[in-house]
Formats: sequence, structure tokens, C-alpha cells
Amino acid sequence: MADLAPHTELPLEHHPRAGGSFDATVVTFAAMGLFDSLTGDQRSRVLLPHTDPGRTHWNFLPESGRHGLALGDLDRHQEVLAHRLIAESMSLPAYARVVQVMSNEHVLRELNLPVFGHVAATFRDARGYFLTFFGQPQPDTTWGFRLVGHHLSINVTVVDGDLANATPFLLGAEPARIGPFRILGEEEDAAFLLLDGLTDGQRAQAVIHDKPPADFVTRTVPRIGDVEYPAYHGVGRRDAMITDDDRRALAYFRAHPRGIRVGDLSAAQRTCFDDLLATFVHRARPGLVDVEMDRIAAAGGVSELHFAWAGGTTIDLPHYFRIQGGATLIEFDNAEDNANHVHSVWRDPSNDFAADLLMQHHLDTRHGAQREQAHR
Repeated sequence: MADLAPHTELPLEHHPRAGGSFDATVVTFAAMGLFDSLTGDQRSRVLLPHTDPGRTHWNFLPESGRHGLALGDLDRHQEVLAHRLIAESMSLPAYARVVQVMSNEHVLRELNLPVFGHVAATFRDARGYFLTFFGQPQPDTTWGFRLVGHHLSINVTVVDGDLANATPFLLGAEPARIGPFRILGEEEDAAFLLLDGLTDGQRAQAVIHDKPPADFVTRTVPRIGDVEYPAYHGVGRRDAMITDDDRRALAYFRAHPRGIRVGDLSAAQRTCFDDLLATFVHRARPGLVDVEMDRIAAAGGVSELHFAWAGGTTIDLPHYFRIQGGATLIEFDNAEDNANHVHSVWRDPSNDFAADLLMQHHLDTRHGAQREQAHR
């Protein structure tokens, strides 16, 4: 007779969480509702295996031949279900930003008309955002989804039924400021508040270069390396060029964070930093925020994060900032279009796309199968 005695110890990832652990369930059910509404042809376009190598292709620029199902190819009911999935996968303020990023394409199309003419309508499309499922969403399985398009890249991963990861999470805006739109203004203002509150000596530590990169330094590489250098200019643009000397000054070094250490800030400055960090980490669904903060704590804690700045120190001048730690990398650049074109990204240097957890999942699955085979 099989031993039915309860296990006295649970793996850490299965320990009960305060208030329950329904985050993955809610996101999964939202995904299932959308998937079940799709036609056979739509399902074939939207679904790839969760091990597909294209999972880590998260380029946010206009691109031809994208795999996935465009929001513009959904009927009205399906589009509402897609937005339910997006909204359930993040905080409500983050979802509001996502909607604004997509809507901003209408504004950008009109701004681009003098340069691109009628061609602007083919790639400035508020519904030209592509959804892909990596693994069919089901309860207690491993799957993920990506929503990607101009100035937007959302990547959510569920491992063994647990909402594991929400990075890379990229939002951008072109223009950064126009009429009622200042989509990433909260993040930018929080960074300037911190910078302005530094002493002269602290600012000398924080400012690593007098010129910002044209785009974020780590670019859209699938996995951040030990050293990363920014590109010479933005893709398809030449209005914010940098030199080899600039690239070296701005480089990312995993083992040697640049800028000022958060533990060296005063209490008031630390409050400003915490507010800035929250504008990024709180993009995640609320139930995942504590998980991310626990990862930061395990990698040395918030005190070991570093804040670095490059470029101008007023909002009208091209500027860039970076928050770096063992489990967190945040980059924000506003360098193109005379400091009116923003990119912001929140990444995990070792665990984007839940890479570490997926590796452990595969190892556990393989070893479990080997043990089962050995007992036969």
C-alpha cells in the first residue's frame, strides 16, 4: 500500500503565502479564456512551445515578420479578453501606462507624416502589438506570454503553476511629453528628485559620464553578459551618436556597479530612492512585488544597489540613469529627439524570462524521471 503520510516539509516555492497564492491562477485563467476564444488559425499563430528559442527575442522596435497574433487581428470580444490578460499580469498603474504607450502610436503617426508620409500608417499602429504564448496556458504548468511592439515589451513567465517572473518589462514613449501625455513622467521625476537631493560629493559619485547613451546600455540582448556596451546610436537614427570613449564610460559591468551605493545615502535620500525603485518593481502584479523584493534582499539588499546618472542634469537635456544590483537592473534613457524620447526597462541580470527557475525546473524534471525509471 502506498505511503499516504503527509510530507513534513514543503519545497520553499510551495510554502503558503500570506493571503494565498492566486496570482498565477488568475493570470492563467485569463490566458485560458483568451486562448479558448481563438479560432484554429489564430491558435496556430499565437502558440509556440515554452522552450522555443524565440522566447528571448523581445525587440521593441517596429519589425517585420513577427511571430504571434496582432491585437489588430482579434475581434472585439477577443481584444477585451487580451486586455484582461494584460491587466491581470501587472499592477493597474502599469496597465494604464501600457494602454497609453499603445495609444501614443496614433499621435506618433501624425507627427511622422511630414517625414514618412502615408508609410507612417503601416508601422505606427495602436493595435500592431503581437501576443505569443509559449506553452499553452493551463493550471499548474509551465508557460509564458509575450506582448511586444513599438515601445512595449511585456514578458511574463509561469513555472509549475507559480507566477515566477515579469522581466524584461520595457515601456517607452515617443514623444515623451505632448499634451496630456507624459507616460513615464513619474519615473523621470522621481529620478530627478533623488539626483537633486544629492550633495556635491555624492553627485560626483553618481554621475558617471557627461553624455548619455542613445538607448539603454544593455540593449535587448537575450541574457545580460558580464560586460555590456551601449550601441553607437539608436536603431535607424543618428541624432544621438556616441563615441568609443563614451561607450567605455557608460559600460555595464555586472561585478562592478557604477554610481553611488544606496547604503551611503541619508535617510531622506533613501526615501527618494525607494520611491524611484517602486515605480519599476511595482509594475509587477502586486502578488509578485514581495517576491522581487525578496530576490533583491537575497542579492545583498537594497543598500547594495547602485544609482548611476549620465548626461544633463535638467529635464530639457538628454539624460540617463541606471539602478544596478545582483537581482535588479533598471535603465532609463531620454536622449533622442532633444530629450523627448524615452525608453525604460526593468530587468533581472540572471533571471530574465525566469531562466534560473526554468533551468532548475528542467533539472528537477529530468532527475525525477531518472529516479522513477530507476525504481521500475
